[in-house]
Amino acid sequence: MDYDLVLRNGHVIDPSQGINHVLDVGIREGVVAELGKDLPATQRSLEKDLRGKYVCPGLIDLHGHWYEGSSFGVDPNICLNHGVTTVVDAGTTGFINFPEFRKNCIDKSRIQTLAFIHIGCLGLPTTIVGELEDLRFARPNETARVIEHNRDVVLGVKIRQGAMTGAHGLEALEKALAAAKETGLPMMVHISKGASTPEILRKLRPGDIVTHCFQGRGDGIFIEQQEHLLPEVIEARKKGVFFDVGHGSGSFSWETARKAFELSFFPDTISTDLHRFSVSRWAIDMPTTMSKFLHIGMSLEEVILKSTWAPAKVINRDNDLGTLRKGTVADLFVFDIEEGEFYFEDTHLHTQKATRKLKPFLVVRKGELTEPGSYPIQLRELYECDREALRFVEETAS
Repeated sequence: MDYDLVLRNGHVIDPSQGINHVLDVGIREGVVAELGKDLPATQRSLEKDLRGKYVCPGLIDLHGHWYEGSSFGVDPNICLNHGVTTVVDAGTTGFINFPEFRKNCIDKSRIQTLAFIHIGCLGLPTTIVGELEDLRFARPNETARVIEHNRDVVLGVKIRQGAMTGAHGLEALEKALAAAKETGLPMMVHISKGASTPEILRKLRPGDIVTHCFQGRGDGIFIEQQEHLLPEVIEARKKGVFFDVGHGSGSFSWETARKAFELSFFPDTISTDLHRFSVSRWAIDMPTTMSKFLHIGMSLEEVILKSTWAPAKVINRDNDLGTLRKGTVADLFVFDIEEGEFYFEDTHLHTQKATRKLKPFLVVRKGELTEPGSYPIQLRELYECDREALRFVEETAS
């Protein structure tokens, strides 16, 4: 077999195939051609000895904000520094600005970029005012029309529930549901303080996604005092609703995650909610977020599952993403497990000391190699309104 690239002697973990041992990976024309022992190579093959390293499918970040026409947006290609080869935009744009987002970002990115479209016509333009405080911005028909024209990259409908929907959260939710039902696609719902979480969960359908499940800022997944999960949470999971991490700058609590784990409630997917504010204050990336869940008790194989094949299944792309099956796109993440003392902070400004950390070593996107940290990070300047948003998060941390 004439391979372009052979990755040798890496400890391959691919939950989609139940693989967890040392193998070679042969890549040809940007596709996984073979997994096996001692794969043959020719003079034209580039070989990399990964002895002592771990190899898994390229990471999928199910929740981030990549439209730089928004206060929240960052360049998705910076995720190549972190082992991420597919990102999902969580509703940064609505039907008005999604076509521009697609033309100038999705279609031009080195990284694969997919998206949920916000039910609000402009998505998340700013932190200054909630995007659905005026319900006139919610337009199901136009949202569904733009989705129909972009089904190859659009995954569903997004809505944030909380202060950003003002006094009509459930009415806004109904509009998002209308667009999702019209297109036959799932809905991703952000829950935060001010959301009517039990009522929201009762309205969700199999395949819908709840993000920020461990946010710990009120109106979350627990009954008061965090002694028991809401009955609606248990029922939602039974009927096939997915629960996503969405760490971000205000949506991850050690205490909430710990209590959920004690109740055997684990996230379906791990994601960063990477945006302009979380990348500044918390330096969030997928390996760091995965390391936090490794620290609080998940196995390495579970953490990789929740960051690769599980999100691929959630977005119905598990035939070609989140896997190293033969014939799939050659997206891979190579990493070390560092041992030592590492201090990780949640978004409530509480720090815990961990003993292990995932450290990126090599990223492969469509068979092409990228050195972690080699993609230049260019972030827009922060304005005073941005600093106000960051101060608010810190001031409301408990």
